[in-house]
Amino acid sequence: MKKNSITKSLKYILIAILFIAFVLSGTTMGLTYTYVKEAPPLDMNNFLYAQPSVILDEKGQFYEELQGKEKREIVTVEEIPKHVLNAFIAIEDERFYEHSGVDIKGISRAALHGLKSGNLTSAGGSTITQQLIKLTHLSPKKELSRKIKEAYLAIQLEKTMDKDKILEAYLNKINFAYAHGIQAASKTYFRKGVDELSIAQAAILAAIPKAPTTYKPYIIEKKEDESFAIAVDNEGKVVHSLNNEKRALTVLSKMNELGFINEKQYQEAKAQIKNNDFGLTTPLEPPLYSYFTDAVYEQVLKDLIEEYYSGIPEEEAKEKAADYLLNGGLTIASTIDSNIQSILEENFKNDSLFPKQSSRAQKASQEKSKELGREVNYTPEGAMVIIENSTGKVKGIVGGRHKQSNLSMNRALRSFQPGSATKPLTVYAPGLEEKTLTLANTYNDAPINVKGYKPRNAGGGYSGITTVRNALYKSINTVAVQAWQDVGLENSVKYGEKFGLSIVKEGSHNDMVPAALSLGGYTHGQTPLAMASAFSTFPNQGKRVSPTFYTKVVDSTGKIVLEHESEEIDVISPQTAYLMTDVLKDVPKGGTTNLSVPGVNIAGKTGTTNENMHAWFVGYTPYYSAAVWYGYDENHVVANGRTYYLNIGIYGGSKPGPASMWEKVMTAIHKGLPAREFPSMPRGIVTANAPYGELFIQGTVPKYTAPPKSPDTSEDEKEDEKIDEPSSEQDPQKEKPPAQKDPKEKPPGEKENPPETPPTKPEKPKEETPEEDPPKNEEKPEEKPSPPKEENKKESSQNSNSENKKLE
Repeated sequence: MKKNSITKSLKYILIAILFIAFVLSGTTMGLTYTYVKEAPPLDMNNFLYAQPSVILDEKGQFYEELQGKEKREIVTVEEIPKHVLNAFIAIEDERFYEHSGVDIKGISRAALHGLKSGNLTSAGGSTITQQLIKLTHLSPKKELSRKIKEAYLAIQLEKTMDKDKILEAYLNKINFAYAHGIQAASKTYFRKGVDELSIAQAAILAAIPKAPTTYKPYIIEKKEDESFAIAVDNEGKVVHSLNNEKRALTVLSKMNELGFINEKQYQEAKAQIKNNDFGLTTPLEPPLYSYFTDAVYEQVLKDLIEEYYSGIPEEEAKEKAADYLLNGGLTIASTIDSNIQSILEENFKNDSLFPKQSSRAQKASQEKSKELGREVNYTPEGAMVIIENSTGKVKGIVGGRHKQSNLSMNRALRSFQPGSATKPLTVYAPGLEEKTLTLANTYNDAPINVKGYKPRNAGGGYSGITTVRNALYKSINTVAVQAWQDVGLENSVKYGEKFGLSIVKEGSHNDMVPAALSLGGYTHGQTPLAMASAFSTFPNQGKRVSPTFYTKVVDSTGKIVLEHESEEIDVISPQTAYLMTDVLKDVPKGGTTNLSVPGVNIAGKTGTTNENMHAWFVGYTPYYSAAVWYGYDENHVVANGRTYYLNIGIYGGSKPGPASMWEKVMTAIHKGLPAREFPSMPRGIVTANAPYGELFIQGTVPKYTAPPKSPDTSEDEKEDEKIDEPSSEQDPQKEKPPAQKDPKEKPPGEKENPPETPPTKPEKPKEETPEEDPPKNEEKPEEKPSPPKEENKKESSQNSNSENKKLE
């Protein structure tokens, strides 16, 4: 059937290339037949438009739109004014409604011009139908074979699609330099819809498609700072390019010649163009995505590549997946709570919630500005993630204070050293789970030496014999290291990975040392997303649900493209999770910070690294877990031969600081939520008369701590331990014996470790271990730096290997 169609079409094509045949002589017939046979089949799917994908919030409501490079809005031919349609017909294909896909007169005239110029392949003469075929079915290469295939397919298309639909498809497909399609072009250059375009404006747009780069209306100029911008005159009016002006005037002349406009309309429009009085504007700024949209994009892109493009080269796979994601008309069912996201964004724009630029950052900014000859300003940054405990769904995320571009740095997905925020994850929870530790175990808070590693407490003080509970509550470094030794490297790594942490196990710089696993000095650090996910394990009774930004992706037909099912990981037992919450709920009550969310139970842990470079608060409620990070994008700056360490100048529990940001945001998002308690005491929790009274996992009570029994002890009290099981009549969390002391009360003979709050006068940090060696950063210095507090002195001769790095 195709052969008959080919034969029937050949006479039209052969006539159209009469002048070309003269040059090619007798071989023309055979070549034409060969090229036509090689033409691809006419595929109507190719005329479908690239459509932006949309993101829905958790309630199924529209949230944001993903727009690819092809900025496009689809309109029907009925929505386009007659004078706009005629402008394109006049300049591109004046016999559009007369030919059958190929304009014999036009192509003959073009061929004659090609013979004169000696370049047949650039002779032009393509109809609107042929141009549409080139856009949808063929490559843009200027070859005779393409011209013949183009003509053949154009004839076939005219048999299938009516003229108005061809024109509609053409006007929605063509490139207008800064936009694709007539509607997007109208809004880009004139900030109005196509239905409002004047005759002059229609001519301006019709002048562009022949060569968008050459005939775009703008003049692009280079500025003093080496950037490029659209030229404007002294009055702020956009300068009109001469190339576009000349071709637009040609459009008007053709419209007048063909009777599409009268003489008066022609002269008025001509004057408007010559005087640059037709309303040319600069493009509107592209919509700025939220950090959540950026994160959704990254996760869906990754999953598309894995699901559909894994068998091709990486760069090609990424390009194809991105094109499908941006232009495939997909609908993404996300996990975002729009209210939570708005609250996050509003608070992160509030400069009063962030510390001022530190003196080191000020000095580094000054020196770097001198070195580069332009202004450089290093300012404190921040990030926050909120996750629903039971589902792992990310409800809100902010990756910085002032977002300026799409798919830019998202600090909530970037790794930073977490300091003491790691202690519950890689020391105490593993110890309780493996029954290596109990909350009543005691350690001597005193100077220690672990194979040359000498951790110190915040403030440099020591409190002597203290319990594990008190050590976690007050974030005592020396006890964390000793407890980590008892827990063991293998268990610390195993549970750290189950909590979702990234741990470097090999190489010259690895995390197999106490500075990393007990005090948070990881080689590459941890992301706020990972920390929020890790802490969500405690209120979720020991189970961690992997975080996700979306649940499902469907195409324009409703077919499921991706479906995301979060993985549930059993990390620790409900008993261990309960004990950890029992300690961590007291930390915000004066352990290393003071904060509260009215009417809501909270728990959490602060974290601060050496020299106050990074400050954290990671906490949770019965509903959500959230991690907040404050710091600088760079740990250090090398300027004019000197290294400046950029310390944030605050602690995790400081106000303003991560803890106060956490408090403010969590207070706002919990308003109106029904009261909810942390999980009740599970079976297997034991109370015992160990020193000061304590909770234990059954079977871990240290017998040697039991006090002498009284001769008149009742039958129910004869055992040193009893299993407390919840009842419907009694709140299990109130079943602790009266002997249980508040962790904030210091046991007899103990001294309190200074709380993690900023001093009123400059002094050493109180939740971190000051050191002489440079801190372990996620980025290697460009040169061996001098000590942080002595930028102008010579480098210290001390070694700064990974075992001598000390963090809070």
